[in-house]
Amino acid sequence: MNKQQLINELKKEGFSNLILKAFQKVKREKFIPKHLKPYAYRNEPLSIGEGSTISQPYTIAFMLNLLELNKLSGLTKNINDKLLSNIIKENIINNKEKLSEQENLGKKYEKVDFTNKEDKIKILEIGSGSGYVLALISEILKIKNLKLDYEIYGIEINEELVKKSKNVLKNKNIEIIKSDGSKGLKEKSPFDRILVSAAFEKIPENIFSQLREKGILVTPVRNSIFQFKKIENKIKSREFPGFIFVPVVED
Repeated sequence: MNKQQLINELKKEGFSNLILKAFQKVKREKFIPKHLKPYAYRNEPLSIGEGSTISQPYTIAFMLNLLELNKLSGLTKNINDKLLSNIIKENIINNKEKLSEQENLGKKYEKVDFTNKEDKIKILEIGSGSGYVLALISEILKIKNLKLDYEIYGIEINEELVKKSKNVLKNKNIEIIKSDGSKGLKEKSPFDRILVSAAFEKIPENIFSQLREKGILVTPVRNSIFQFKKIENKIKSREFPGFIFVPVVED
């Protein structure tokens, strides 16, 4: 399977153009061992050494969808790129008005949800491995005509993977830290989004406090993927069973 075949497969699953474009842009072969490069675009997990894996593209796309990064970036549904560009220029960059003030667009759209207006957008991935998902998140946040101020953090416990991912990722907005991810990254919190790319044995309630209001945590717990939303300081959850992940490694 080549990259375009993989993109077509993900498209059939109903993932957004935003996610598909990120998969199109990021070269998966850069994040896996040399001998596995011919298999880079198979829709399956691959070993990245050190007892770790790079997740199946479908699973990654599923979790990115649950992160709702489109709401952070101000993207809306059912508006073409040119119209969206004009709205963003007029209302956000120049006048800082809300999109809901626009009239007579002729199409329905969702209100923009800027979760974090005052500070930088902060995103954390626990178990960042080779850095592939960090690269995908970064691409999603690079929205045309919308200059986002963001920081992305990756926590990886394996020193060799930390070195390799730092060598591949050349992005000043991404910082990879060697640490025990089971505790999150309190010193950089609160986060707008937290993604965990390995499975906890039980719901990681200790990380909830590191979410900003309206923040989202997406994490595997045993064989399910959970989405946790922090709304008015309360946690709302959804569960999606039927997945397999390597476990979170603790010191």
